[in-house]
Amino acid sequence: MTPLALILSLSGLATADPCGMVPPIGTGAVPLQRDGIQRTYVMHSRGFETMVLRPGFTGNVEHFGMLIPFPSPPAIRKIDDDTFAHIEAAVDPPVLNVNIYDPNNRYMEDEAMVMDMPSSVPMEAVEEGLAYAEVRVISEEAVGMYQVAVLEAGSPRALSAWMEDNGYRYPEGMDEVTRDYVEAKWCFVAVKAKVGGNEGATPGPGMRAAPMDRPAGSAFDGHVQGMGFRFKSEQPVVPMRLSVFNGEDPQNVVYVLADQPMRIDDVSKDLVVRQVNGEQLYRNLTTPLKMVFSGGTQKDVDKANIEALASMRDPTPYMAQARVLFSSDLLAARTGQLSLDHEESEKELLNISEALGLRGTEIDGLHQGQLTVEREQATDGALDDVKEMHLTVLDGVFPQELLAAQNLSFSSYTMPMAKNTKRSDPLQPQDLWTSVPRKESLIPGF
Repeated sequence: MTPLALILSLSGLATADPCGMVPPIGTGAVPLQRDGIQRTYVMHSRGFETMVLRPGFTGNVEHFGMLIPFPSPPAIRKIDDDTFAHIEAAVDPPVLNVNIYDPNNRYMEDEAMVMDMPSSVPMEAVEEGLAYAEVRVISEEAVGMYQVAVLEAGSPRALSAWMEDNGYRYPEGMDEVTRDYVEAKWCFVAVKAKVGGNEGATPGPGMRAAPMDRPAGSAFDGHVQGMGFRFKSEQPVVPMRLSVFNGEDPQNVVYVLADQPMRIDDVSKDLVVRQVNGEQLYRNLTTPLKMVFSGGTQKDVDKANIEALASMRDPTPYMAQARVLFSSDLLAARTGQLSLDHEESEKELLNISEALGLRGTEIDGLHQGQLTVEREQATDGALDDVKEMHLTVLDGVFPQELLAAQNLSFSSYTMPMAKNTKRSDPLQPQDLWTSVPRKESLIPGF
């Protein structure tokens, strides 16, 4: 379930690797298909909403595009690929399991598992009165692998013509739904990512060139970069009506951060699978991971080993992106800003490095270090606002007829406590396991 229409060229879908660089090249005809669970994050507070998505499609790829309607023009940014995994960890953090063993038992010592901690496994209103054939370009920018245009149109035909004239694709059959959004005076975000072609790579702003010495029949392949959209909206809404043009939806997971626990209107309450109140969410994000001991208790472990376990209890590797996402969104809502200074700095650095071809682990690492400092300074204290929020997780398959007929809306709902327990999700980080020796003073004979 991605709240967008996926737009295909004649040669297929274009995707990119997690860093927003040109994707790898694969040989052979791979049909376009859904790739795993579709995930969407929604935050709503004080008349501001953020929607984060990462389209899950794979296949033969040359051009990739999206068309997404919004009730007001959004600020747009790239989202880290770990974002959804970090949200999952914030809902149910991993646990550090500590086995206390007898150091005099050589077998136990040889079998003691000491595991390294793995990395986590995600404007104002425009003027009215457009003519039938008119399209107003509100903004254009490069965001990582994408070229993005925010548009207002007087009619579906005008929108289609503008997109075709400017290298975007407008799929057939969408006029009726698009007309509803036009009449409601919504705007549209058109997205394209051109990473290759028959004559050679012709990247747009913010995208790297790619060598074209590839074997016959090969195509670009990879994963699509995630994007975040922040916009003004009186009520939380996910514009999904165009998504039905992507075919039947697979399993969907929607994370809703709002001032009360939520459900999706006209969808079974059974799809609400987890709810966490703000106080608990704040503790999950900021306190060391819980430790569970076997073979004894914490009193049986000496101070030095307890201190050594501290680094393994750091929640940062599992939840840093969730903290960034929540605190930035809540700061924007608090200050009434669609785009924060550190978010604009991140886009600027990304686009400069893309334009100069300066990408890779080392350069991206330097950028990330600087951006981390800026984010922490800018959002200092903003995470406290999460204590007044609630996070709801919805998981399931939404009815196609509902998606075709209306945008997703939300209302207050508290799920039964007996059902509100940790669930299994492919993105949840695995618990940690390690072993430490028992205190020498507790070993018989000493």
